[in-house]
Amino acid sequence: MTSAVTRVSALVASWSRRAGNTPIRTFSAPATPVEAPQTASPSVDSSKSLADLTDNQLLYLLNHNTISPHKLETDLGDTSRAVSLRRLYTANQLAQAPDNAKTSTDPLKAINAIPMNNFDYQHFYKSILNTNCEAVIGYVPLPVGIVGPLLLDNKEYRVPMATTEGALIASTNRGCAAIRKAGGATSVVHNDGMTRAPLVRVNSLKEAAELKAWAESPANFPAISQAFNSTSRFGKLKSVTVATAGRNVYIRFKAQTGDAMGMNMITKGTNEALLLLKKFFPTMRVMALSGNLCTDKKPSAINWVDGRGKSVSAEVRLSGYVLKSVLKTNAEAMVQLNMSKNLVGSALAGSVGGFNAHASNVVTALFLATGQDGAQNVESATCLTLMELEHNIPDVHDPKNTCGPGIVMSVTMPSVEVGTVGGGTSLPAQAACLELLGLKGSNAERPGANAETLARVVAGSVLAGELSLMSALTTNDLLNSHLKLNRKPSAPSHGHGNTHHNGAALITSTIEARLAEMKSGGSKSSTKTTTKSTSNTAASSSHSHHHHHHTHGGNIITPSGTIPGGAPAGSHPHPLHLTSHGGTSHLFSPTSPGRRYFAAPTSQTHGNRFVPQSSGWTHAIHKPAATVAPIVPSTPLSSNATCTDVDFDFDFPSLPVP
Repeated sequence: MTSAVTRVSALVASWSRRAGNTPIRTFSAPATPVEAPQTASPSVDSSKSLADLTDNQLLYLLNHNTISPHKLETDLGDTSRAVSLRRLYTANQLAQAPDNAKTSTDPLKAINAIPMNNFDYQHFYKSILNTNCEAVIGYVPLPVGIVGPLLLDNKEYRVPMATTEGALIASTNRGCAAIRKAGGATSVVHNDGMTRAPLVRVNSLKEAAELKAWAESPANFPAISQAFNSTSRFGKLKSVTVATAGRNVYIRFKAQTGDAMGMNMITKGTNEALLLLKKFFPTMRVMALSGNLCTDKKPSAINWVDGRGKSVSAEVRLSGYVLKSVLKTNAEAMVQLNMSKNLVGSALAGSVGGFNAHASNVVTALFLATGQDGAQNVESATCLTLMELEHNIPDVHDPKNTCGPGIVMSVTMPSVEVGTVGGGTSLPAQAACLELLGLKGSNAERPGANAETLARVVAGSVLAGELSLMSALTTNDLLNSHLKLNRKPSAPSHGHGNTHHNGAALITSTIEARLAEMKSGGSKSSTKTTTKSTSNTAASSSHSHHHHHHTHGGNIITPSGTIPGGAPAGSHPHPLHLTSHGGTSHLFSPTSPGRRYFAAPTSQTHGNRFVPQSSGWTHAIHKPAATVAPIVPSTPLSSNATCTDVDFDFDFPSLPVP
């Protein structure tokens, strides 16, 4: 216990010095270790509930990690208001990202374009006329959730996913948390080319062989390419390969298609190229513009081997500390399960491209939210998930590597077929989801860059989903999470345990303290809270709860003289965030992936809530993520310290309070 307190004291002293340059009174370990109280809980006022607070107050609590953005429905007892507040919170987080890591240029506008109430059906029906659907009789609403932030290639993405499967978004969020804690994932696009393979027939086997030789000859490629490219500014032919079966000739054209998924574009180019071939082979007859060698919307080995659309991979390096503290598992269990399930099990099933846990789940949800062709999930979700044991993954939180080896995890997806223009991407809500990612429309500087980035986001999201599900399988948590999040509750449950007569969570002493801080103007940072309405119409302001639409900012108050906690891991609602985030630390950052708990002397706790002493508090200005230095221990950690001395608590499968 003493070594743990010494280690925590060093961490907090280091954190406090980086939070501000004023002299800090540090915590001294007591002569006799003091055990944290186990049963006490924050006091509550049964006459007040969270539903009685204004939107601005609730946003303040959200931005300071005092209440969870993922439990608003139960905490407020009002699902509509919960959705509205979560939209504001998401817009705030996107707006506060550093300039070099921003995705959406106008997140509030994008959020407002995603329907929440009073759906503009007239505009919707006009937008799909002669483009998306015929014989329309209505629309099918699908809930859209938000995942992330996903730290991918040094940028944070909040990924919209439309799904009716409970636990999917919560689980993918947990994978994102682990990826953030590991410093982020990286991605690579290996190849980019949509394909179309028409079937033509000639008079003889010999003539089929001659056509194949002519079409594949490098000397003839410029002529074919010129004909193909003449139909589009963005369609650029990359290759032509031919297969024959008797007199049948299957000509597979592969082309780049800019930011469009590209099926219409490549079909037009293919038709023009066939007219050229007809001049040299007059007996050639076009049997079908698609001969199934493309292959579109069907499982196939050719897509698995040669790729179609974007061939993309994503990788993350997870230390043993991250595996244990965030995912509650270990490297050996993950690697063994991946081998036995995703590789051997899929091989026994004769799978083509199905060497993964549930890539299709994530791909489908992202496709539906962003207006992709849902049927192309068939080939887009083909995925190879790999996990390799790695002993040399450094982690500042576990320098002695007491948590054991880590893993290098990757997903390889050879046929991700996505676009950011055309098709369903033009629908208002789907376009808004793309805008949240900063990928709406065509990239003006480099056509094709937006679709390429979307493919990377797909792979990164699949990586998060695979990571979370596989870890849940190693700990046998899968069934419990689905029973919790994928079943209609018989009675409402509430995140804070105590409920008001109106069904909302009661205001605890912890929340009252935070609200008092807000009222006193104790927070004076440049961080602003957006409180403009995110509903689609002013009618939403008719709710019985209070709405105050103004901006508010303030200092973030950080304890320095004592150590917060006084409660066992998992029972404290207010963590001290000390997390390495891609080499950068975020003090009280909404993107922190976990919660840390420390033992404090009982004289400095009230119940299981830390009670600050006035002489031990200091003000620290919240700095943008790009300017905050990484937090590292000021002194070497005790050689007796283990990875369980400081633990993360996650309420799996819900997204942990960031």
